[in-house]
Amino acid sequence: MKNRLLLLFLGTLLLTGACSVKDASSASRQSAPANYTIEVGGSTSVTPLMELFAEEYCALKPHIKININGTGSSDGIKNAGTLYQIGMSSRELTPAEQGAGLKEEVAAIDGIAVIVNKNNPVNSLSIEQIRDIYTGAVTDWSQVSAGSKSGKIAVISREEGSGTRGAFEELAGFQGKLLAGANESTSTGAIKAGIVQNADAIGYISLGSADETVKALAVNGVSPSGANVKNGTYKIARPFIVLTGNNVHAESAAFISWMLTDEGQKIAAKNWISIK
Repeated sequence: MKNRLLLLFLGTLLLTGACSVKDASSASRQSAPANYTIEVGGSTSVTPLMELFAEEYCALKPHIKININGTGSSDGIKNAGTLYQIGMSSRELTPAEQGAGLKEEVAAIDGIAVIVNKNNPVNSLSIEQIRDIYTGAVTDWSQVSAGSKSGKIAVISREEGSGTRGAFEELAGFQGKLLAGANESTSTGAIKAGIVQNADAIGYISLGSADETVKALAVNGVSPSGANVKNGTYKIARPFIVLTGNNVHAESAAFISWMLTDEGQKIAAKNWISIK
C-alpha cells in the first residue's frame, strides 16, 4: 500500500513538472513577435536606398520580411496605404496628391546627376545648356562650347510619371517641353546602359546610382557631390519621400521611424545625403 501511494505521489510530481515546462514554452512562444511582411513600392530611384534600409532592419528584426517593388513614384504615391503599406517617391507630391490624406516623411535627400559617356570631353554644363539640350534648342555637342567634339546629341530621359523626370524637368526649367523623339527609359539601369553604349548620349540619374561606368557632369561649375547637395551649391536635388495611408500598421510605422534614427541615417549617408 505504501509503495502504491509513493508511486502515485511521484507520478503526480512528474505530471506537474511536465505541465510547467509546457506552460513555460507556450508563454515563450506567445511573447515572441509574430512574423510580418511589409509591402513597399514606388520610385526606382529610392529603391536602392530602401533595399539597404530593409537589409539592415531585417537583420535587427528577424520576424520582419520586406518586399520592395520599383514601380515609379506615381505608382508609389497612388497605392500608398492600399497595395503598398509604404510608398516611395523621388518627387514632391502635387496638390491633388497631397489632398489624398497621405503622411509623408523625407528619408534622405538626393542629387540628380547629369551623365555622359566616359569618353565625352565635356565636363560641365550650365542649367541653361541642359535645358536647351533637353528641349532641342541645342542638338550637337559642338554647340556646347568652343573646342567640344562634334556629334548629334542623343537625349535620354526617364518615362512619363517618373519621379526623377518630374524633379529634373522642374529643376532645369523645362516641364512638359521634352524634345520630341527623346529616348525615354524606364529605369536607372537602362539609362546608364544607353550612356555606356553611345558616346554622344546624355542622361540623368540619381546621384547615389552614379558610378565609374559613366561621367557625372558639374552643373554651373559645381561638382555633383553629397557635400555640395547638402550645402545647397549643387542645385539639381530632390527629396526621397516615404508615404503611408491613415491606417498604417505598427510594424510599418516602426520601420519608418527606424529609417529616421541616427542608425538609419548612417545608411542614407553612404551614397545619398542624410536629413540629419
